Amino acid sequence: MNRLFLLLCGLIISFSPSIGVGAENLVADVCVVGGSTSGVAAAISARRAGAEKVVLVEELAHVGGRMSETLGFGEQDRMKPESLGGLWMELESRVAERYGKKVSTPEPHVIEQVIDDWLASAGVTVLKKFRVAKVTQQERRVTQVTADDGRCVVATVFIDATYTGDLIAKAGLSWTIGRESRSQYDESLAGVMLKLENPPGKIVEDIHRSPVSGFTKDGVTLLPHVSGLTTDVTAGAGDEHLQCFNFYACLSSDLDNRVELTEPEGYDPAEFELLRREIQRLGRVKFGLGNSVPNQKTKINDGVPLLLHWGLVGGGDGYSEASPEQRRAIWERHRDYTHRLLWFLQHDPAVPEKQREGFLKWGLPRDEFVENGHWPWDVYIREGRRLVGDRVMTQRDLFEQIAKPDAIALGSFPVDSHVVQRLATPDGTAVVNEGGYLVEPPLYQIPYSALLPKKEECTNLLSSVCMSSSRVAFNSLRVEPTWMLTGQASGIAAAMASQYSGKVHDLPVNELQDKLRAARVTVDLPKAGD
Repeated sequence: MNRLFLLLCGLIISFSPSIGVGAENLVADVCVVGGSTSGVAAAISARRAGAEKVVLVEELAHVGGRMSETLGFGEQDRMKPESLGGLWMELESRVAERYGKKVSTPEPHVIEQVIDDWLASAGVTVLKKFRVAKVTQQERRVTQVTADDGRCVVATVFIDATYTGDLIAKAGLSWTIGRESRSQYDESLAGVMLKLENPPGKIVEDIHRSPVSGFTKDGVTLLPHVSGLTTDVTAGAGDEHLQCFNFYACLSSDLDNRVELTEPEGYDPAEFELLRREIQRLGRVKFGLGNSVPNQKTKINDGVPLLLHWGLVGGGDGYSEASPEQRRAIWERHRDYTHRLLWFLQHDPAVPEKQREGFLKWGLPRDEFVENGHWPWDVYIREGRRLVGDRVMTQRDLFEQIAKPDAIALGSFPVDSHVVQRLATPDGTAVVNEGGYLVEPPLYQIPYSALLPKKEECTNLLSSVCMSSSRVAFNSLRVEPTWMLTGQASGIAAAMASQYSGKVHDLPVNELQDKLRAARVTVDLPKAGD
């Protein structure tokens, strides 16, 4: 009945004058929204699990998300081996096959081609430049998504694999954003964090505090990139601020493949006075660049134990809810900030000469991100909306109640929050990177229920990235190896649901777990003594 219903819907849509002549209208068993690696895993696993027609739609002209923007496989280095597996390991193998050796951080254009080929070989239909403008629903079911250019996909089951929860928002489902207060779920790592109190696990990185003043010489005006005072905030309070975004930019030192940076328009070295003071205190720049990407390339990323780095503090606030034009403006602010910081590191006399010479070797790669001025397609979105389902994962699920009867994957990445606000102490003796820390959890199970919206709201949608979790739990879940596993589980579940009722809440979870085990996903916690 479901397939007949969808075919009839497809015929109706095909002849609908609102879609437009020549519009591309598809009928599918499973529609994945978002070309992140989680979306890629969801689409491929849905096909392998028996879904005849799987469509993946992506807003940008490129798939792969952060992996196609120089992220690489390094996140797994902070994870326990048991929490890796499935399609994540297959992707790593496919990249190694392309290079003829194991590569930690592949070039963006290489991994994007690997992913494109992978999707094609799996029989997934991919629609790029598909910006979802409308979500149609009927009786607690999403029935179709329509792009701003009129293209439409009708499907039995939908998966939101976007970094920002765009589908769950447009479908009118319950979601949240930002930080819960410490008291809401009784989480010691929640809310505003000026210092770590009662951490539930081993501290990997503590709140960074530097003994430099955040004021200009007048002792009243705050320096650039210092947003306020420590007395302006209340420890443990909730807010809608997001941890900083940055560019996971790729750089090249190959003279034949290097686009030289020019002085940024309106550049003022005074913008980086805070970093200048930190350099003077340490006698060096604490971060650097190296050949971490094949063919004389490298990548840049934010660092939690650093006072000022590639992350633009506060720059990501409002990104999820922003219009496409506003999102592009946020992207431009991050690009311009990164450009200015690179220029400072290459030319400012405060940077030790030897380190300046090291930074001067790098420029933008001529063969990467060609249509985008050689900068990454998007900003590195560390967090956005989070689904609020009937079950919400919290800190307790990571550190105490680690076993779940409906487990579909294992997690182990540290609770990793980058700086949220950079604040000065009122006495001018220090600057605190509020909210930036890493705390290590044990190996824990991720429940299937965290992928599901409230049953009373929608019965045929899964969210593989913006899971139903508190912000604390999300900061351990929010890495590509884990998202590929939850994407894989979502894809198999969607295929199962499309063949029966289409209702994702009613799946026999034990059958889903068996299929995951067969796909080399570790679902079970190790037994004592293993």
